[in-house]
Amino acid sequence: MSDWPDQLPGLNIKLALSQLGGKKTLYLRLLGMFKDGHSGDVDRLLEVAATQDWTAVHEVNHALKGVTGNLAASELYELCVAVDKKMKADNHDIQAELDAMPAAMATLLEGIEVASQLSPD
Repeated sequence: MSDWPDQLPGLNIKLALSQLGGKKTLYLRLLGMFKDGHSGDVDRLLEVAATQDWTAVHEVNHALKGVTGNLAASELYELCVAVDKKMKADNHDIQAELDAMPAAMATLLEGIEVASQLSPD
């Protein structure tokens, strides 16, 4: 693990690898799957929030929270946690968190791009 950085933009690599038993190849695969399957999740979340479909907001946010937690994508994960707490309390004042999410996602995708260049060996 010492040849990899502990952190990259949007990613706590040290934490992620500890959660994954140090399996770098698995982590790289999960990051690629996130990029391919979840890079539009923030846009989707913003769309459903704009229509005030709170059930959909909860569902999209909950899924994004889970996957960002698994990847140790700390910044975006913390925003999702904050939205989740508010939604569970039937508090729909989530605009500040939503406003911060596109930049957090961009940072995360930048980190994933850098991570994709790391050697799994």
